[in-house]
Amino acid sequence: MSHSITVLKSKLHNAKVTHALKDYEGSVALSPELIKLGKFSMHEQVHLWNITQGTRLITYIMEYDGDEKGIICVNGAAAHSANPGDRVILATFAEIDSEKADNWEPHIVIMNEITLKKNKILEVNFF
Repeated sequence: MSHSITVLKSKLHNAKVTHALKDYEGSVALSPELIKLGKFSMHEQVHLWNITQGTRLITYIMEYDGDEKGIICVNGAAAHSANPGDRVILATFAEIDSEKADNWEPHIVIMNEITLKKNKILEVNFF
């Protein structure tokens, strides 16, 4: 008998927080190319796992309002759990039929280590 299960849909791994705005409404704002790269959707629930601080939180995705690329801006209360320069994992999940689970492959993007504020792609696994 099949049932629905939750699986990893997509993630940006080892991304770098570029901004943290505590006096903002909330969410994590990503520059448009990161939204597309991660196969994320606007207002989609996202888990933000802070590699640097060892914290986890859940928020939602919105588009960064600016021309800069490689931006990950943690906003509102979540900004107390992430600082510029922190390494994070942004992960989204999907519900699928359990019978499809064995063949499911998430979309994973590995970001590289860099010294500036920008996020650059190291590896993308397209499934």
